[in-house]
Amino acid sequence: MMQMKKKTRLFIIAIFTAITLSNCATTRQNDFSRYNLSLKDTLAIFLLNNEKGRYFCIPVQYMGEYQISRFKFEKGNIQIDDYDIPLKRNEINISVYLNETANEDGNAAEGFKLIYQEKNGKVLTSKMAEPPAAKNKPDYIMNHYYIFIEKHLSNKEMEKIVNKFESGKVFSKFSIWYDLTIDNEEQNGSGLLDNFKLDNGPALDPAWFPVNLNFFKAKYLQK
Repeated sequence: MMQMKKKTRLFIIAIFTAITLSNCATTRQNDFSRYNLSLKDTLAIFLLNNEKGRYFCIPVQYMGEYQISRFKFEKGNIQIDDYDIPLKRNEINISVYLNETANEDGNAAEGFKLIYQEKNGKVLTSKMAEPPAAKNKPDYIMNHYYIFIEKHLSNKEMEKIVNKFESGKVFSKFSIWYDLTIDNEEQNGSGLLDNFKLDNGPALDPAWFPVNLNFFKAKYLQK
């Protein structure tokens, strides 16, 4: 009987040890701070980090004398090697900003106002269809639209991305597809595609960004 008790006690200790080691492994896997992952060879998509974790941000810009009164995200994906991350409307955040006094270089970092916001498919702000204020603009003054599409990553998604990086499979690509209405004309099936490379190191120095990314820098990188 005594021998049986000893075996039982050892079995319980073994289980406890296994659970403890498992928790430690999970903690290590979810600690991505030692990775400074960034995206090379592109300015069309960024891998950023905030207090909630890592996320992809895709900034889309339009600039002209026209009005964009509708933006509807349809589908997209981010693919790291053969690991596909679908971009679904109910799993992304979308925000649209407008600067009605931008110059033709699009270099403003201020003057943008939020006119549309959507989180996980739920519309929170919708002012895109409101008529713009009537005013006489010089020819060099444009409407500058910024559309930010954010895909926040779960620990599971980050683990798979890190695994791809560690195995040297870093060549990647993304696509987004959406519908627009510009000056009352529907332009459905619009999209954006680009290739990039997953890297572990500093991203391109923002000081070298083109001036039309000034608002992106102010909103996402200079906090």
